[in-house]
Amino acid sequence: MAMKPNGKSIVSSDYDDKVMFFKDVSLGHHESQLRFGLINFWEAWNPIKKTLIGLEMLLIDEQTFLAYLFRLCLCFSLQGTIIQGFISPGRIEKYLPEMKRGSVYKLNNFYGSINKSVFRVCDHTATVSFSWNSELSVLLDCQTPFDEDSFRFHSYEEFQSSCYLKGDLYDVVGHMKLVNGQSIIEARVLDEVEIEKARRVLIYVQSHDGPVMKVYFWDQAARDFCKKFNSYEKTPTVLLVMTVNAKTLGGTLALTSMSSSCVFMDYDVQPTIDYFGCLKLGSNLVIAEQVNAEVVTKREAMTIGKIFSYIKQESAKDAFFECTATIDDVVHGSTWYYIACSGCHTKVTKGPTSMICTNSKCGKVNVARVAQ
Repeated sequence: MAMKPNGKSIVSSDYDDKVMFFKDVSLGHHESQLRFGLINFWEAWNPIKKTLIGLEMLLIDEQTFLAYLFRLCLCFSLQGTIIQGFISPGRIEKYLPEMKRGSVYKLNNFYGSINKSVFRVCDHTATVSFSWNSELSVLLDCQTPFDEDSFRFHSYEEFQSSCYLKGDLYDVVGHMKLVNGQSIIEARVLDEVEIEKARRVLIYVQSHDGPVMKVYFWDQAARDFCKKFNSYEKTPTVLLVMTVNAKTLGGTLALTSMSSSCVFMDYDVQPTIDYFGCLKLGSNLVIAEQVNAEVVTKREAMTIGKIFSYIKQESAKDAFFECTATIDDVVHGSTWYYIACSGCHTKVTKGPTSMICTNSKCGKVNVARVAQ
């Protein structure tokens, strides 16, 4: 085992020189080689200036240590590491033609930069940034396994407490209840034309016996979900979505897709295989396909008059409504307000048992609400 001047370990052999693992990536320039599987890549845009920041990637390596014993090469495969990659706008055209999700690559020469603190997709403190002398090439006949431990799953309660914090983006797995208002049994094939017009897909997902969660796919993510869903011979049941953003819409928890989101179903990866296996035990699969009206309700078109009539009923229960309307006019001079934290005056969100400040530096729970 050779050692670099900075003390980081590398693997050397007659075939490959200076191969580095993600766990050893630190800040600064590296004249080493990385080998990794490309999980996903996406464009990162500045939402305010509408400018392209660069191309971001989610990468996984395979930690393989070589030992030579009696002239025999023994290969031990350990858990892979997830890291984020980045290509600046001026270099995207050079590397993009070679990039394909699921392929395995080797990268010579790169720069280790600080991982971002907002909307992080992995735990690693560094980001692999392509530099001026980086060389990317495809590794043929090579497979990098996607380890189960590489996923970062959150429960309903964890998503609920992290709404609007803009921190790490976590993964969710569960079985689908409704797809665009249809039960999983009825939604054999999704209408691509309708989804193109609506620009979204709404999925009700339940994780084991936990609460039902809304998962929204927007724009390209909605189109990709539709194509993947329709590509299965049998209607898929289990859904795994990577890097979702937790919000509250209409007072309820909603998980929304991001540019970095990946979708897996049924037998795609080990966590979906394991989850599907649990559903198949006994009558769990039949129960999973059933829709409990008290938990999940199909969307129903109502006028504002009907909503007011419902509210006036003595037997009316708490309910949330999603309103789709056309703006006829804007009345100027009218005041507006939002519910804020009494300490830092940042908008608060509803937590499991109390109101929570969305300011990560404040982070107060049980906050006193004030109108701003």
